[in-house]
Amino acid sequence: MTEHIDVLIVGGGLSGIGAASRLKRELPGKTLVVLESRSAIGGTWDLFRYPGVRSDSDMYTLGYSFRPWTAPKAIADGDSIRQYIRDTVRDEGLESSIRLNHRVVRADWSSDTATWTVTAVKTGDAEYRSGDDAGSETVTFTCSFLSVCSGYYRYDEGYSPAIPGAEDFEGRLVHPQHWPEDLDHTGKRVVIIGSGATAVTLVPSLAKTAEQVTMLQRSPTYIAPVPARDHLADRLRGKLPEKLAYDAVRLKNIGFSMFTYQLSRRRPERMKAILRDSAIAKLPAGFPVDTHLAPTYEPWDQRLCAIPDGDLYRAISKGNAGIVTDRIDRITPTGIALASGDTLDADIIVTATGLNLLVLGGMELSVDGEPVDVSERLTYKGMMIAGVPNFSLTIGYTNASWTLKADLVAEYVVRLLKHLDRTGRQWVAPRAPAEVASGELGSLIDLQAGYVLRDVDRLPKQGESSPWRLHQNYLRDFALLRAGRITDDVRFGRRGERVGRAVERREDPLAHGGVSFVTVAGRSVRYRVTGSGAPILLLHGIGQSLDDWTEQHERLSARHTVYSVDLPGFGYSERRPGAATLAKLAGILPAFLDAVGVSGAIPVVGNSLGGAVAMTFAAQSPERVSALVLADSAGFGSEVALVLRLLAIRPLGRLLMRPDPKNSRRTVESVFYDKAFATDERVAHSFALAQRPAHGRTLLEVARDLGTIRGVREPWRRALLDRIARAGIPTMVVWGDHDHVLPFSHLAAAAEELPAAETHVFAKTGHMPQIERADEFAEVVEGFLGRAA
Repeated sequence: MTEHIDVLIVGGGLSGIGAASRLKRELPGKTLVVLESRSAIGGTWDLFRYPGVRSDSDMYTLGYSFRPWTAPKAIADGDSIRQYIRDTVRDEGLESSIRLNHRVVRADWSSDTATWTVTAVKTGDAEYRSGDDAGSETVTFTCSFLSVCSGYYRYDEGYSPAIPGAEDFEGRLVHPQHWPEDLDHTGKRVVIIGSGATAVTLVPSLAKTAEQVTMLQRSPTYIAPVPARDHLADRLRGKLPEKLAYDAVRLKNIGFSMFTYQLSRRRPERMKAILRDSAIAKLPAGFPVDTHLAPTYEPWDQRLCAIPDGDLYRAISKGNAGIVTDRIDRITPTGIALASGDTLDADIIVTATGLNLLVLGGMELSVDGEPVDVSERLTYKGMMIAGVPNFSLTIGYTNASWTLKADLVAEYVVRLLKHLDRTGRQWVAPRAPAEVASGELGSLIDLQAGYVLRDVDRLPKQGESSPWRLHQNYLRDFALLRAGRITDDVRFGRRGERVGRAVERREDPLAHGGVSFVTVAGRSVRYRVTGSGAPILLLHGIGQSLDDWTEQHERLSARHTVYSVDLPGFGYSERRPGAATLAKLAGILPAFLDAVGVSGAIPVVGNSLGGAVAMTFAAQSPERVSALVLADSAGFGSEVALVLRLLAIRPLGRLLMRPDPKNSRRTVESVFYDKAFATDERVAHSFALAQRPAHGRTLLEVARDLGTIRGVREPWRRALLDRIARAGIPTMVVWGDHDHVLPFSHLAAAAEELPAAETHVFAKTGHMPQIERADEFAEVVEGFLGRAA
C-alpha cells in the first residue's frame, strides 16, 4: 500500500529537521514525513565521530532561527550539535514523522495526478552503501511536494586518493568520515594527510595524547583563529530575554561574517596580511609562516578554516604538533616517503583528503517519464530546479553558516505551499528565460575546493543574476526568499497540465574541435587549441569570441600550436570581479598561458579590441610576447563606428544591447565587405552571445572604458602606443581597406606611431580580414613571423 504525504522531506540532518519544524509550525494542517537513510538523525553530526569534531561556524548562526543556542561555547563540538538536533525533534513533536533507515533511490513526477511517486529502500542498521539496494525491501510513497535536504556529499565513503604503497603500511590507515571506535592514538606518531577543516581540527585534538602529530599538506590553506565563546552572548546572557539575546548575537555574527567575506573578495591582500599577522603572533618565533600558511589562491576561493582560540597554533607551540608542506612519493611500511626525499615516521595515517560529491543523495528524478539530468539544469533561487515541479533542494552557504540558507529555503517552501493553496493550483515549476539559459552559466557551488572541482560536472548550474544565481550573500537572499515575489520566472499549473520544457535550447560552446575550459584566477575561461609546433595566440574583438578565428585555426595549425581564447566576460568565459577594463582583459593572459602550459615569449595576433589587448599584454609582460600582429586594431585613432560611440551613453547603451536577431544580423553584416560572409550560422552565433548577460555587460563596460560619445579616448591610446614604440617588439599592422568599424585611415596613423612596424592592406575587405581573406591573412602572418624570428 502506498502512503500519501503532503510534504516529503529527504534527510534527517540539521536542514531536514529545520524544514520539518518550520512546516509543522506554519502549516500544521499538512502531513509531513522525514526519510533518513541512516539509523539515527543528525546527518553530518551523527556520521562524523573523529576526535574533536566540531562546527566551523558559530552556533548562533548554525543554530535554527526559531530555537536559541544557549550553551556557552559558540564553536560547538559534534556531540552538542547532535543533542541540539535531538532536542529540536522532541520539542517540536517530530518523532512520529521521522522514518529511519529509508534511503530514497528515485522520484517520479506525474502531471496527471500532480504528485511525486517516491521509491525508497530499507537500509537496515548498517551504513548504506551505493549499490546496496539490490534485493532490499522497497517502500513507495506519494507526495505533493518533495524537499531534498540530504546535502551534497556521499555518506558511505569519503574521498581517498590512491597512494602508492598504502597496502604495505604496517600501522592503521583511516579516513575521518568513518573513524574506528577502537583506534587508540595515545603515544603514537600520527600523520594527517590534508589541510582542510577536518585536518586542522584533528591536529590539536590528537596532540593532547599522541607522541607527535604532523599535518602533511600538498599546499597551504587559509586558517583563521576565532573565539571559542561569543563575548557579546556572554554579556547578554541573563540580562535580556533568551530569544532577544540570541537574535542580537545572531544578527551581529551574520554582519561580521559578511564583512570578512567581502573584505576577502575586495581586499584580498589586506585579509592575507591580517591572517599572516595573526599566525606570526601565535606561533613560535621563526615558524615558516610563508611556507605553510600562505596559499596561492585568494581568501575564500576555498573555505577558510576556523580554529577556536587558535588551538592549532597552540598545539604547534607546545612542540608535539607540526606542519609539513610537501608531496607524497609513496607510503612505506613505517610511514611516508616525500617527494623532497624526506620521510615521516607514522603509526597511524589519517587521510583527511575530503569528500565525494553526491547530488540529491544519489536519487534519480523523472518528470512525466522523462529522466532529469540535474547537471544540465539551472537552479532557481539556489533551491529549485528548472522544469522540475514542486521540488526543492537545500544547499547551504559556503562562506557562512549552512543553516542560514537552509532556514530561508524552508521559509520559501512554506510561502509556495500557501500560494498554491490560496490560488487553487497544484504545482509550481521554474522556467528559465532563453536569455538566462543561453547566458553565462556556472556551478551551483562556486567554490574552488578539490572535492567540488573533482565532480563539478555533476552539479546543477546557475545563471549570472537573480533569481537564477545564488550570491552567497545572506541579506540579498533574505530579500529574495523572504520578501521577494514568488511568481518571477515560474509557471503555476493544475492537475493534468504538463510542465513543458525547462529551458530553451542553447548554443553548444564546445562545438568546435579543441575547445575546452580552464580555470584561471578562479574563473572559467573558454579556449581552443589546435595543431602542433611553435605556439601562437589569437585574440578576438569587442563583443566577439574565439569563433572569429576558426578559419585561422584551420590554416595556421599546419605549423603552429594555435591558441584562441574568449577574453574574460566575452563569449563563454566568466567575468573577472569588478568592471571590465582593457587592463583586466590583458591581465588574465599570463595566467592563462601558464594554465595551458605555454611558457616563454610567443607571437600574439589581435583583431580590433584584441589588437589593443595584445598591445596591453605586451606592455604589461614584454617577456611573454615575441611578436605582434595587429589586424584592424583599436588604438590608432579616435574615429570609431557610431554604434560603438552610442554605447557610452548608459541608457541608450543598455537599449542597444537588448538581444534582437535583426540587430545581430546588422552587426555581422557591418564587419564584412562581402555580405556573403554574414551567414545564418554567424548571425545565430552573434545572437546567442547577445543573449548572454555577462557578454553584453562586458561589452558595455569595455566600450565605456575606452571611449565616449566623441570617440576613442586619447589618454590610454597615447600611453599605450608610447610603450609599444619603446618596447622594440617586432610588429605588423594589417587593415581591410573597406573597414567601417575602425576606418582604413588608421593604418597610416599606425605606420606613423610605430615606424618600425610592417604593414599590409587587404583589398575589398572589411573589419575582419582573418575571415574575409583567410588564405591571404595566414600567408601574411606566416611570412612576417618568419622574418621576425
